[in-house]
Amino acid sequence: MNSVRTAWKAYEGEGLLARLHVVVRALTCPFQPLMDRFPTTGALLDVGCGHGLLINLLARDPSRRALKIYGTDHDPAKIESARRTASPGVVFSTVDLGLFPESVFDAVSIVDVLYTVRKDAWSAILQGCSRALRPGGRLIVKEVVDRPRWKHWAIMAQEALSVRVFGITRGDRPHFEPPEGYRQAIVAAGFSVIEERPLPTATWISHYLFVAQKS
Repeated sequence: MNSVRTAWKAYEGEGLLARLHVVVRALTCPFQPLMDRFPTTGALLDVGCGHGLLINLLARDPSRRALKIYGTDHDPAKIESARRTASPGVVFSTVDLGLFPESVFDAVSIVDVLYTVRKDAWSAILQGCSRALRPGGRLIVKEVVDRPRWKHWAIMAQEALSVRVFGITRGDRPHFEPPEGYRQAIVAAGFSVIEERPLPTATWISHYLFVAQKS
């Protein structure tokens, strides 16, 4: 699947800023190896889904048409954009993570969210994911790490523009942590990490993947 072409077409009715944002995301985020970690059946919740790009890519993947897909985000404007571009059957909402029913999802994903949230709030988010997952369910976390340092400063400059200048990303001041910081938080929330690896790209961004399982 060509994520850039899909993003450009799916968001053609949105404003130019939103459309460019999702296209840049598609250009800089390794979506295909990330999507390979998702199940092909069951129920999926994407936490902090933003404009819904990841969900829109998954929903348009023929191998995942049996998935029941949900996305939630605290930004109503992004959720409205996600709803306008959604495939049939996909549900987007601003419902708080803690209000989803317990043990109903087979997979929960958090993609480039924790870096926008204070570290002392990570525990509540990850425990909320655990609560929403069925026993044995899968947690998929993709974040940006702080190594190598030159990439760290490059992504910090990009996020400063997104948060402070354009207001595209809402949240606390961006902070990128070493892989062990994310891993420790995931394990502390009761998960067993079953895969951990960088996702290389030819960009200035150090993507890092964690796949974990609820005990």
